[in-house]
Amino acid sequence: MKSKFKIKIGIIALLTGMLSSCLDVVDIAPRDTYLNSVAFKDESSVRLYLNSFYPVLRNFSQFGSKALGNNSTMSDGLTDVLKYGGIVAGTGDANIIMTVDGYVSTLANPFDTWSYGYDVIFDINRFLATLNENKARFGASAESFEAEARFFRAYVSFMIMRSHASEADNLGMVIRPDLLSMEAVNKAKSRSTISESWDFVEQDLTYCTSGNRLPKTALPGQVTYYAAQALTARTMLYAKRYDKAIAAARTIEGKFSYTDDYASVFKNINNTEVILGIYWKYPDLTHSFDMNYAPAGDILGQGLLAKAAPTQEFVDMYDMADGTAFNLSNPTHAAIRFATDANAAQRDPRLKATILFNQSVWKNRKINAYFDEASGNYELDMKNFPYSKVNSPGNTVTGYYMRKFIDEDNNDFVSKGSWQDYPEFRYAEVMLILAECLAQSPAGMTESRNIVHELRKKRFNNPAIPAPTYTATSDAVDYILKERAVELAFEGHRFWDLRRTGRALQVLNAKRYNGVKWTKKADGTFMAELVSCDTGVRRYYAKWDAFPIPDSEIRNNTLAKQNKDW
Repeated sequence: MKSKFKIKIGIIALLTGMLSSCLDVVDIAPRDTYLNSVAFKDESSVRLYLNSFYPVLRNFSQFGSKALGNNSTMSDGLTDVLKYGGIVAGTGDANIIMTVDGYVSTLANPFDTWSYGYDVIFDINRFLATLNENKARFGASAESFEAEARFFRAYVSFMIMRSHASEADNLGMVIRPDLLSMEAVNKAKSRSTISESWDFVEQDLTYCTSGNRLPKTALPGQVTYYAAQALTARTMLYAKRYDKAIAAARTIEGKFSYTDDYASVFKNINNTEVILGIYWKYPDLTHSFDMNYAPAGDILGQGLLAKAAPTQEFVDMYDMADGTAFNLSNPTHAAIRFATDANAAQRDPRLKATILFNQSVWKNRKINAYFDEASGNYELDMKNFPYSKVNSPGNTVTGYYMRKFIDEDNNDFVSKGSWQDYPEFRYAEVMLILAECLAQSPAGMTESRNIVHELRKKRFNNPAIPAPTYTATSDAVDYILKERAVELAFEGHRFWDLRRTGRALQVLNAKRYNGVKWTKKADGTFMAELVSCDTGVRRYYAKWDAFPIPDSEIRNNTLAKQNKDW
């Protein structure tokens, strides 16, 4: 832990009227008088201070620099959902992580949320300490300010627990509840137990959701009571405190609703499904999602697009349009395994809203992801195929492309960047959390099935689709995890879902994933064949169930213990 106080330059600039967009963190001497007189001068100044915590959500989002924890790789790229095309660091981190033994270590850990997380907790504790000195100035508003700050501390603490908590060792966080606990003289402190650590997170969220500390009306991009309840549901699911997750989800149930069109949820997140959104704005605040994942043919000559693409295994997860499971042993199903615009209507409508196929109509053109038999060449959207042909292909290596989250109206993202918004918490996620937690006991099984059925009826636009039939908890979790993979695709849940439910080793280890190779015949017809998009066997190690805490923490904190096997 650091002994010097840290203030973000961007806050100072905002509070003093200076023009600056720097968001770097610097070590400076404590300036209590400055903070009291300026940062807490009035409510608008405190609002600016609180706004400095919101980049945490952006950074950890799937559009952010810390999507994996300490790496911008989308976590779905470690699973059967997405396949990264690169084989070198930068464009192929996901493949290196999953195939190179020792790439994850105490010194270099792409899943590390500890280092950044405690920097953020330091800043929040700094805010809370100074707020406490100024509570009399703000009256009831002081509790609202505290609740908003504690939401972010709970969020970051959850991210730390998700990556680093070890159930085998009963080791959680080093709980640092206030500024004093982060001073150099107090740096030696043991990691708390798993239960104590989740208690700490829960206490912050209980404060957030008590009374009227947070608004219960929609405020785009700002933390609300319902955002805090959604975070509570998510954290309590991971903590296996199912009753508390259920209670949190109940406060949201019926307050939001599903839209009629799944694709529309992500094109404009100001809708009835999004509980908390993360916003960007051109030209002031942009990201690089299109630059990283748009189809290769979107910008001619740009070589670093389409870093990742959906796998055939993911396509196979999508049910038939009547709600029955896709089954390769059924000849009718097998005949449309390789998805196209023409046959996608026979599948779950979310398939076409999520994935682009060869010959999909896209940005006033067609996706040309095929081998042309006549010319002997791969076409534009598949020019560097197969996987490992080049270090960073810049195109799909599976024959598919991501559609969800890609901005279909942005044709100049190389120079302008991207500014589509991101839904951090959605109604569908909360309802699936509710269904999963209810299914932990026989008494909740019927309601669990009904909740999932309601979501599926809306997504399929078909009230007659069959309801789930699971009756055992294990079967229920399998069913719901598949539904989460489809519903929450590319939102960063699949890897962690498999890991938290003990299924990661079975589903992810010793696997090679596949794609489709389309060939355009001389007569103009297309032929599809299943092709591997892996050259090596992918690995998931049992010790990955608890990623290591940083080696620097062990050196600086003599009481902190490392997770076993690290």
